[in-house]
Amino acid sequence: MPQDVHSALEAFERHEIRAQLHDVPPHAVYEVRVDGRRAVCKVARGETADVGREAVAMDHVDRHTDLPVPTVLAADEDAFVATWLDALAGEETTVDRDDPEDARALGAGLARLHDATAGQFPRPGVPRLGTPWGPGSAGDPDDRLAVETHRDWHALARAVVSAIRDYLVDIGWAGPADEVLALLDDRPDLFDGAGTPVLCHGNVLPEHVAFERSGSGDTVRSDAPLELAALVDFEHALVAPAEYDYWRTAIPCFHTSDLDPRPTLSAFRAGYESVRSLPLGVERRREGWWAVILVTYLLALDVQNGGIGPDERPRARGIAAVAGELADAVRSRRR
Repeated sequence: MPQDVHSALEAFERHEIRAQLHDVPPHAVYEVRVDGRRAVCKVARGETADVGREAVAMDHVDRHTDLPVPTVLAADEDAFVATWLDALAGEETTVDRDDPEDARALGAGLARLHDATAGQFPRPGVPRLGTPWGPGSAGDPDDRLAVETHRDWHALARAVVSAIRDYLVDIGWAGPADEVLALLDDRPDLFDGAGTPVLCHGNVLPEHVAFERSGSGDTVRSDAPLELAALVDFEHALVAPAEYDYWRTAIPCFHTSDLDPRPTLSAFRAGYESVRSLPLGVERRREGWWAVILVTYLLALDVQNGGIGPDERPRARGIAAVAGELADAVRSRRR
């Protein structure tokens, strides 16, 4: 449900709202101070918001890996407060999709997340908030994260697309979801060989990461390798095969609006595989992943724009057409 930022901060003895940083449905983000420290507060502003999922995914990464993510100070289903990361506010943090060095660093950073969480989840599923927490809260931190598990990735993919279809049917855009569901029903082997589950970020975009040169102080060289300095916005996190997250990142970051690959796609993949290998058959399964992922874009297009209006319809029609074409191509090829 929608959450008021003032209510989200009540658990802290001292709190102050400094500025609104982001207000795109279904969330709003604020710079705040809580008990004397700089922080961010994210609150739900729409029915599709899943702030609790984001909080527990980020908290798990913070406690169980060495990746640079904010520490969540308080969380419930509709809001969380987390520490501020200076790296995201730096002047040199913009990721250039057309720069091979940036593309390689992004691939390596994504692979670090997958490598660090491999083996931590026996089955795929959706992270959920287990136990809310805040200042002075007691209890086992591991109780914060629950996973709504599914038998395998195919079952989870069907559940994800089916839930989106229930939303899209109310706005008259369910057709592409129906086509992808038909594909999943026809091809239960579609994602065989994709590998075991990892924690997938689900929405790695240039604005959700920051990099820095390795080293510190006067020892930093301009030609030093780029390293991940911040990773945020886990609102679409899933426990799923790494391939899913790989394509979720590659499509928006390293393909054009017409879905043609950018020259830096190869650098992104090289960066990823410098940390861990992708499973055999990743290209064979690509069309299946893309069909599932494109359906999620229709939901985002409606939510973030307050409806698929005249300005959004050409893009929505393009997404729908490609999703249908991919489903048809995979179904006709069989194996």
